[in-house]
Amino acid sequence: MSTHCYIGAINPDKPHLVHARFTLFDGHPAVVLPALAAVWGFHARCDVAGLITAILAHDWEYLDSDITAAIRSPLPEHRPVPGVGMTLASEADSPEPVTVFPLCHARHLDAGWIYLIDAGTASIGVHTSDGTRLASYQLDTCLHPGDAEPGERPGRLRPAAGALR
Repeated sequence: MSTHCYIGAINPDKPHLVHARFTLFDGHPAVVLPALAAVWGFHARCDVAGLITAILAHDWEYLDSDITAAIRSPLPEHRPVPGVGMTLASEADSPEPVTVFPLCHARHLDAGWIYLIDAGTASIGVHTSDGTRLASYQLDTCLHPGDAEPGERPGRLRPAAGALR
């Protein structure tokens, strides 16, 4: 059985209000944190606003920065977004609206984890299904410097202080 999660962002003016997208598979921190770091490092070119835009564009079957346009889901309505993941909708579908909820109501969601990207600190807050914050993952310290040549895709990940392992 898979772990569902929500991945989104907080607005500094309203930090209790979450804007997020549902992710169907592989919602455990050991999978999501490295996937977000890879999307941030490669697809978004280390731009936190670009990461937030990419994540909030769709609900996701799963995230995977290795996705290319040629990869197909076994479910024909799902489509790849190169460098980000596999969506839960086809190109013909109208996009679902972003899910907006107060963090204190997270327990009402069907999700094992909630990940909130904070553009101000370039970090990801890891929250349990009831909204309790467990750890923070700093994007700028998660990739080993020197692992990739300029212009190449980042490689290995390094957990940030306080990150779940």
